[in-house]
Amino acid sequence: MDVIPGAYEVPDPELDAHVAMRARQVEAGDPTPIDLRRTNGDVVRVQCTPLPDGGRMLTYTPVTDIVRFSDELRVLRDALENVQDGVLLLDSDLNASFMNRRMRRFWEVSEEEAAGRPAYASLVRRMHRASAPDLPPSELARFPARRVEEVKAGDHVRDLQTPDGRRIRAHCTTMSNGGRMLTYVDITDLTQKAKMLETLATTDPLTGLFNRRHFLESLDAEWSRFQRYYRSVSVLMLDIDHFKSVNDRYGHAVGDAAIKTVAAACLDGKRKSDIVGRLGGEEFAVLLPETSLSRARTVAERIRKRVMSSYVAAHKIQFGVTVSIGIAEASVSMSGIDALMAAADHALYQAKAEGRNRCIAWSPPPPASKAAE
Repeated sequence: MDVIPGAYEVPDPELDAHVAMRARQVEAGDPTPIDLRRTNGDVVRVQCTPLPDGGRMLTYTPVTDIVRFSDELRVLRDALENVQDGVLLLDSDLNASFMNRRMRRFWEVSEEEAAGRPAYASLVRRMHRASAPDLPPSELARFPARRVEEVKAGDHVRDLQTPDGRRIRAHCTTMSNGGRMLTYVDITDLTQKAKMLETLATTDPLTGLFNRRHFLESLDAEWSRFQRYYRSVSVLMLDIDHFKSVNDRYGHAVGDAAIKTVAAACLDGKRKSDIVGRLGGEEFAVLLPETSLSRARTVAERIRKRVMSSYVAAHKIQFGVTVSIGIAEASVSMSGIDALMAAADHALYQAKAEGRNRCIAWSPPPPASKAAE
């Protein structure tokens, strides 16, 4: 068997061995197709067929495009297999036609199981590997069926949470063949950093309470609900009595300890809906949604007594502090949150003027005609 030198992609030192191998295959009548790559880039599929008279018929079929397409698919498959994100391809019946390494690891599926084209429904039921973030335990059993319906519906983005607390962002894309492509991206670090930034933007670093900006934003949202539904909302304004003398006598470090003590008293026993903020310096505010003035008085007295019964301990120094508290309830006559805050602030100054360590509720001034009488 003669082979034209340079006709195929076979190095010259290996040419004789290649010719001998091809001769043995033809002599044996091996019908297995062999793809031969030519130096010009073409690919020819050679197949040997034994003839009744003992001869051989060799057929040469150009398969360049087929092989090139197959090579491209192989490269693409290898790339998908090794990307950092999970990739899952589903056919029109939502069976897994491809699952890359990252996705197999996520679902704890072996290569053999993946080759069996498991149904997507069977994957999402695996040990609740992922569910909606903060989903109540009572809803876990229903989530897999909901998730399958979401994928059937087509294109969407959904955040998922794993039992170990990781956050996964799943993208679902509808394919031209009616199937779906799901990509899973681990965004745990991003969500943690986002929460950290949110905390920095909304929290007072000394006390851990909300800062002035977040408190006012929360109050504004509650004011909107008050206007829409006429639900009661009250505000407490607190100020540490004689705080300047604490700083002057003991120093700012001890003053900071006093501020933390008052913050703890404000948080102790608060409802989940209540918002406690440090407005600046020694001034605090408490937002009490759906709370009448009489109920707000009770809350204010509880905080005042807790502060009075607490002791500030710092640098071997122990002493007590008190607070004055102004109370105001929203009314339809007020123009907005500035008026509500001003009312609570006015009551706070009245509490200080009357001797401190007390709670005073704001009441609107009497009409001008009655005041004249």
